[in-house]
Amino acid sequence: MNKASKPAAAGLGLALVALTACSGGSQGASGDQGTANGTKVTLGSFKQNSITFPAIIADEQGFFEKEGLNVQPSIAKSGPELAAQLIGGSTQITAVSPDNIIPSIKQGQPITLLPPYGRMDMQFIAPKSSGITDVKDLDGKRIGVLSRGSATEKYARAIFKERGVDPGSVTFVAVGGVVTMEPALRNGKVDAVIGSTSSYITMASHGLDLVPFSDALDGEAGELSRDGLQVLWATTKDFKAQNPGTVDKFCRALDSAVKWINDGANRDAGVKSLSKLLGLEPDAAGRLWDKVHKSFVTSTDAAAWKTNVAFSAGTPNAVPFSAVDNGCGR
Repeated sequence: MNKASKPAAAGLGLALVALTACSGGSQGASGDQGTANGTKVTLGSFKQNSITFPAIIADEQGFFEKEGLNVQPSIAKSGPELAAQLIGGSTQITAVSPDNIIPSIKQGQPITLLPPYGRMDMQFIAPKSSGITDVKDLDGKRIGVLSRGSATEKYARAIFKERGVDPGSVTFVAVGGVVTMEPALRNGKVDAVIGSTSSYITMASHGLDLVPFSDALDGEAGELSRDGLQVLWATTKDFKAQNPGTVDKFCRALDSAVKWINDGANRDAGVKSLSKLLGLEPDAAGRLWDKVHKSFVTSTDAAAWKTNVAFSAGTPNAVPFSAVDNGCGR
C-alpha cells in the first residue's frame, strides 16, 4: 500500500484455464452496452463479510447511483467461485483476494486488478481457557484454517517462520468460514483458528471467551501488517478495454466509499450498516467499526505488491505491478 498508509487470499488451476477457453473470450457486457448508457455491472461479492464493506457503502450511500451505475450483486460462497464467475463472464467486476487471483494471472488469465484495497485482516484466535496466548504455544496443536492451502494457512506458516516455530509441529484442519469455524472451536475440534476481526467479534458476541494474537491489523505480523492486502477488485482486460468509462465510474464510487468509511464522523451510520450486514448487536458492530474503518486504502505501490505476490505465489516477481490499475477512476 502507499507509504503514507503503512502504519495504518490458492490458484484456480486448470479448471479456470478450461473455463476461459469455453467462454470464448466474451467477458460480460461489451462496448458500453450494459444498460442504455453502458453502466450496468454485475458485481461478484461475498455474503455477510466486512472485507467488501466499500461496495456495501457505495450502494447504501448512493455513490454508485451518483456515478450513474446500475450495480447488481452476485453472491458467491468462496474466493475461487468469485474468480470463476469473472472469468466465465457471469460478472464484470468482482471482489478478490490476492491469494485467489494472483496465481490465476500468473497462469495467463487476462485480468486487471483495481482499487480500493483492504489491508490484511488475519489473526490467531484461541479460547481463553486453553491458555494459548502466543504462536509458540501452538506446538502440537490443531489449527483451524478456511481450507487447506488457503491464505489463512499461508498466514499461519508465515507467522511461524517469523517466530521460529516449525509448521510441521502443528496440524492444520479445514474448518470453513465463521459459521462452521465457531462450532469447531466451541466443540474442541481445533485448538485455535485463523480468522478476521469480524470472525473474532462475531464468535465473541455469541459468548465465546477468546484470545486473539498475532493480529495483522494491529501490526503484529511484520511485513504482512505493513504491506499485506486482504481484498481488492478485478475485471477482465476485455471488459475494461470495451467499457473504460464504466470501470472508471466503479473505481470512483468505491474511492468515495473508502473516504466515507475512513471518516470517523460516519461511525453511527457505519455501525448500523455493519450490524445489519453481519447480524451483530450494535455494541459488537461498534467494536468492529473501530478496528476496521481505517483498514481500506485507495492506492498501493510496487514494493507492497511484491510482498503480496510472494505471499500468494511464492516469488515476488510472479505477477508484475502492471497487472494493477492503481490509477483507475482518477
